[in-house]
Amino acid sequence: MTDLPATIADDLPEGLRAHAADGVLTITFDRAEKRNAITYAMYRALVRLIDHAAADDGVRALSFAAAGPIFTAGHDVSGFAQGAEIAFDEKPSYLFMQRLSTFPKPVVAALNGDAVGIGATMLLHCDLVYAVPGCTLVFPFTKMGLIPEFGSTFHLPQLIGHRRTMALFLGSGRCSAEQAVQWGIVNELAAPDRLAAAAAGALADIVALSPEAVRHTKALAKAPHADGTAAAIATEAALFHELLGSDFVRNRIGAIQRSISGR
Repeated sequence: MTDLPATIADDLPEGLRAHAADGVLTITFDRAEKRNAITYAMYRALVRLIDHAAADDGVRALSFAAAGPIFTAGHDVSGFAQGAEIAFDEKPSYLFMQRLSTFPKPVVAALNGDAVGIGATMLLHCDLVYAVPGCTLVFPFTKMGLIPEFGSTFHLPQLIGHRRTMALFLGSGRCSAEQAVQWGIVNELAAPDRLAAAAAGALADIVALSPEAVRHTKALAKAPHADGTAAAIATEAALFHELLGSDFVRNRIGAIQRSISGR
């Protein structure tokens, strides 16, 4: 497989690394000082990387990893103010959701720590998920005055049932990795020193398979829910955008920003 094109590799923003080798494009969140929060610049780069991986026959699978003690804290709060001025379907975060949810090749995620917000909901669009024991999936949306996104209101009720979904979204908003395995959100747990090897082993097995068979298998498995997924992502994103203008959300985001700045 060829390396990443210079037009992509040389244009990655701070906080994001990408490496192509052995049929796998690995994307690493690397902004530990900001808890790997995802900025709009990072979303734009993610879209470019995913588009490249989809089009390049040398890329047989996509992998997500992270540096530091957390997978990602989700959307960088600074982006909420930016997003209020952009149509929901033109936001880089929305384009990322579209690309990942329709990506035709296998996606593997290795959770080295907590996955918050979109870091948790993106896992519903990964084909294999490995996580270290003790990490947590966090769904903070309603506590911020927002709604869950990335098709999670569509997928989670099917996966874990309506009542568990509502308890998660309206209650603690937290799900341990151990619980996530029981619910089928995470495939298996791996000790921190074995996490990378667990993901690499799964990816090597995938790359050894017929790419045509793999592509068709994923397409058939996703086909029954494809329209529902697309509709949910769009509906959630439109409502999320609408709620960004509420006093409740502005107050919550302001409180978070003050907490981050230490004021």
